[in-house]
Amino acid sequence: MIFFSVGLPGHFAEWCDAVIARLARHVLGPVEVVSLNTLEELGLAMIRSGASHLVVCSRQPGGALQTALAQAGRRFIAVLDEPRAALRELAIRPGYDLVGATRTLACCCASMLGYTSAPGVLLLSEANSRDPVSVATTIADHLELAVSEADIESIVSALKDEGIVPVQGEEDGWWDRLAEPERALVNGALGAYVDYFAGGDFSSVTWERELFFIGDQPAEKANRPIDVTGRARCLIFGPYITLPPGSWSVSVLFGFSKEAAELGYIVEVVAGPHVSRINLRPEGEGVFEANLAISIEPAMDHPVEVRLFNEHAGFDGRLALGSATWTRQLTSRSERRSELASVLGLLA
Repeated sequence: MIFFSVGLPGHFAEWCDAVIARLARHVLGPVEVVSLNTLEELGLAMIRSGASHLVVCSRQPGGALQTALAQAGRRFIAVLDEPRAALRELAIRPGYDLVGATRTLACCCASMLGYTSAPGVLLLSEANSRDPVSVATTIADHLELAVSEADIESIVSALKDEGIVPVQGEEDGWWDRLAEPERALVNGALGAYVDYFAGGDFSSVTWERELFFIGDQPAEKANRPIDVTGRARCLIFGPYITLPPGSWSVSVLFGFSKEAAELGYIVEVVAGPHVSRINLRPEGEGVFEANLAISIEPAMDHPVEVRLFNEHAGFDGRLALGSATWTRQLTSRSERRSELASVLGLLA
């Protein structure tokens, strides 16, 4: 048997992983817990594992995995925390800063969007964590694991003794201590998911320039003016964040000095095999907007990249990235084609 637990990173998701593993072990015997996100990784885990049963934990589950779960009619657990609360937990872990944690969590949120309403899902949130025994019982029932109430209470108690609990520490004013530009960075990348997971509409997504990189200095964030002097090259790229499936339009803001405005530029948006490209010709110094569109397929788990190239060598001048704002189109291109064909009488 394979049991699936997907969710945003955080204490509650990790606690749910542990509960599923203990429940499965209680009913079925030895269980191996693996962390993976794609069908390919699942296939490798099944080949390498010596266990008869797996608990698959995923924090950035791919679209192909979701499709496979739906087609197989499999039940699974999906865990949602408030994205900014999940960000706090991630940002304080070793190896992360606020920008890196925001980039990672934006990918996680985009991946989770389709799972929240997928067939076979049991959707949980940290609001459920106040009664751990009840949550564990609900998980056992949903995954069809016959475990008595007394055994469930024992499992929850044992996890608590090991320090595995469903609730995180007090919030401690972390959000209030962020500077306004940091809050703008977070709200731009995660705000649409905050609204959607709370039952609202999905609004636009904005990637601030701190999420991007300088082309010939890839270790540096593109949060400062860039000198265009030198050969034609990639000047800005990133941020390697996934978006939910659908048709998207993006508006990218750039500022040019007088000298930089004399050059021609190419702006690209890349998502897996799909590339959208336009030429940008600034009309003198100032701020200019590049508008592009691209489609994200349901099974396409590629991060999105925006690139800026200068077409010719530059002798002077500077430019700066503002932000990239994404808007998802409510009607996909294929649906529009079908509507148009129907209107023209091209469909029987």
